[in-house]
Amino acid sequence: MHRLISSTERNGLSPLPGTEIEVTEIAKLLQQSQWRQRTLLGAEAKELALKDMLKPKVLHIATHGFFQEDISGDLTYANNPLFRSGILLSGAANTLAVAKEGSLRGNVELGKEDGILTAFEAMNLNIDNTDLVVLSACETGLGDIKNGEGVYGLQRAFKVAGVRSILMSLWKVNDQTTQELMVIFYKNWLGGLSKRAAFNKAQQQLKVKYPHPYYWGAFVLIGE
Repeated sequence: MHRLISSTERNGLSPLPGTEIEVTEIAKLLQQSQWRQRTLLGAEAKELALKDMLKPKVLHIATHGFFQEDISGDLTYANNPLFRSGILLSGAANTLAVAKEGSLRGNVELGKEDGILTAFEAMNLNIDNTDLVVLSACETGLGDIKNGEGVYGLQRAFKVAGVRSILMSLWKVNDQTTQELMVIFYKNWLGGLSKRAAFNKAQQQLKVKYPHPYYWGAFVLIGE
């Protein structure tokens, strides 16, 4: 099963019109390739929907992402780097409207869903042996570097959860060009190329139209 998650945030979060185009275009490509898929848009793109899924072959999430640097320097429960990176889903705008300034830590109470999926929560998703997770959002590849431990953040969380490959971003991305990159990548991959070859070719194809690295160089493919 292939799940596509898109969340067009309102009430303080900028809308991402390219994400709906992105997931609907990819859904068409999957249908043409005889893939069974489920697409969740807007209010349907809930945090609980992610937590209820069971080992999809591919998980594609197109929404807002975030990474907060640790300004205190202290490693405490409240400053855990796994709470300072994540993705925003349906309901996140309402949570942020009443949250304390600077807080994007997500819910810490079990069973309470607030639309913010932190890296800590992502570690417990049912995605063991999922072939590919695409995090089509800003700064999803960032995290804190700890001596001997590597990068703490969404990258580490999804690897711990058992994902084979992750496509994620290193900086704030352009909505339009991200949509174009993702559609080209799926066309290449579904056309028979390996994930790595399909992604590299997609970057080269986009580079012809948008020469500056900002538009085609933000995403990296990690894993197999």
